[in-house]
Amino acid sequence: MVRTRQAKIDGIDIPDVEVDDPHEARTLVLGWGSTYGPITAAVRRLRAAGESIAQAHLRHVNPFPRNLGTVLQRYDKVVIPEMNLGQLAMLIRAKYLVDAHSYNQVNGMPFKAEQLAAALKEAIDG
Repeated sequence: MVRTRQAKIDGIDIPDVEVDDPHEARTLVLGWGSTYGPITAAVRRLRAAGESIAQAHLRHVNPFPRNLGTVLQRYDKVVIPEMNLGQLAMLIRAKYLVDAHSYNQVNGMPFKAEQLAAALKEAIDG
């Protein structure tokens, strides 16, 4: 029965993840859920300052989009900001063997674009 259920999940047609990468960046910011707004604002700030950074946002996490592994392999660094203890980063590391860097916040407040931009700038430079 477990295999039957897994086969149903595997058969779901999930659209490919789209990447916003106008400058062939080396760093990808991968988000999901409520982090979309703050990530987008932080990426805009960094690009306005001349940084090259890519952004992708997952709408489905089980199953992941079929092209996600290919997308992740294109980048030297993958940063995953999450409003939890890093569950998505853990899944990405386990499934795709990518050294995804977590940026976590668990205080009941959303990320601030300025704060997130500073953390992403460190990831780009580091």
